[in-house]
Amino acid sequence: MKIEECNRPVLFAALLLAVLALAPAALAQSLSLKPPSLNDVQGRIVARFGVAVEDVPILKGELEDGLDLVLRCEVSLYRKNDFWMDSEVASGTFISELRYDSLAQEYVMTLPGTEHLVRGKDIGKLVEEGWKAIEVGLGSWTLLERGARYSLRLRTAMNEKGAPEGFMRYLYFWSWNPGAENSFQMDFTY
Repeated sequence: MKIEECNRPVLFAALLLAVLALAPAALAQSLSLKPPSLNDVQGRIVARFGVAVEDVPILKGELEDGLDLVLRCEVSLYRKNDFWMDSEVASGTFISELRYDSLAQEYVMTLPGTEHLVRGKDIGKLVEEGWKAIEVGLGSWTLLERGARYSLRLRTAMNEKGAPEGFMRYLYFWSWNPGAENSFQMDFTY
């Protein structure tokens, strides 16, 4: 038996371990949340919060490699119950898409409620401009009862556009979720 044949399994195992060790670095991009607040805007409940990307160079690389990303923020308002599950009072969603236009060499963001695309050459400034102050409408303020306990729940995730919800793709050890999920819960009495 030749020495090269004996070393092949060892080399393959070492290569596999190296790929597994480096794969989480590609997924290390994380989102940070600015704490939400509830506001009365012309008789409507509006949740206000912000989202920031902590690892901008990783985000930049993913976009320039051709990945189209979607930021999805789900906001729910629940009435707290002592002896039964909490009941949902209202909910809303904020969805923003982010991609790189290689012909124009700039980043492109879509925001809900706007018809034009937001463009910029600096991904950090573009993300800050688009996501530093997000508002999600949750319905009429009259849905809230004085003295009742409520819970505001916010969940954010940045996924590859077109990725199925909750499905992981293990091709080359990468998942559909290039960014981490984040959540926040605020309990209060009205």
